Parts: sequence; structure tokens; C-alpha cells
Amino acid sequence: MKVKLFQRPVSLITAFGEKVRVTPGVLSHFSSALYNKSINLYAVSSGEESVTFVVDYDDEEKSFSILKDAIKNGPSAFNELVLRGNKSVITIDATELADTPGVAYASISGLARERINIIEMFSSYGNITIVLEQNDRKRAYDLIVESLKATFKEYLVD
Repeated sequence: MKVKLFQRPVSLITAFGEKVRVTPGVLSHFSSALYNKSINLYAVSSGEESVTFVVDYDDEEKSFSILKDAIKNGPSAFNELVLRGNKSVITIDATELADTPGVAYASISGLARERINIIEMFSSYGNITIVLEQNDRKRAYDLIVESLKATFKEYLVD
């Protein structure tokens, strides 16, 4: 298992609307618009009424503009776009523990105890991504590593 603190800040751009989950082609529509303008997506997260794109902080204005145009010209399910810039990302690669209960809890329990807000959190097969405020990044990283060491010491790699 490996914990990584991204050095570059990121921005989250969230499109809101109704029936997002049941609207065909949503991810394709937005990710293609970003791809066509050479914007790299670090991650994508979706919910019942939203989809969030994580992009490099330096690309936030261009990305926001591209997604704003994509909303105008795309699925009618969307009606609002929100930008949250200059955030920090911590990833936990725990693929060897993908079927082990408690990995996500161990990853974030120290953050909850210290009242560090998680802005966004998502996972994909043993990989957990946590987005938080820049000023919390170093303390959050240390808390995540401490907590994972306490629970899964034999799996943690420096």
C-alpha cells in the first residue's frame, strides 16, 4: 500500500442537474470536450445529481469555460457549474487490500478526529482519492499514514 501527496494543486469543476445518472453519454460528452482542448482529467466522480471533474489548477479557467460550453450544447440534464479551485489530492493505492474491510475507514478516521474536511472522496478498485484544502494537505497526509500504519502496518510501503 502506498500513500501519495500530489505536489500540484487541482481544481474541481462540478456540473449539477437532474437525472444525471440516467442521462446517456454524460461522461463521454464532457470528457470529450476536455480532451479535444488537451485538458487532462485527473479523476471523475459522479452522484445522483452531479458529476465532478478534477483537473490541474493551471487549467481551471480553460476547463471551466469548456465545460460551460458543453453544458449549453449538451444533455439538458445540466443547469449549473461550480468551480472549487486550488485544492490538494492524496491518493492511497491499496489494491492488495481491495477486498479487505476497514481500509477506507482507516484512511480517513484521523481526518475526522482532527476535523479536517474532505471535499471529495472516491475510489476505484483499491485506490482511494481524497481531495481537501491546501492548508490541510501535509497534516492530512501524516494522519492518513499514521492511521494506516496502525491498522495495516505490514502492507504500507514508503
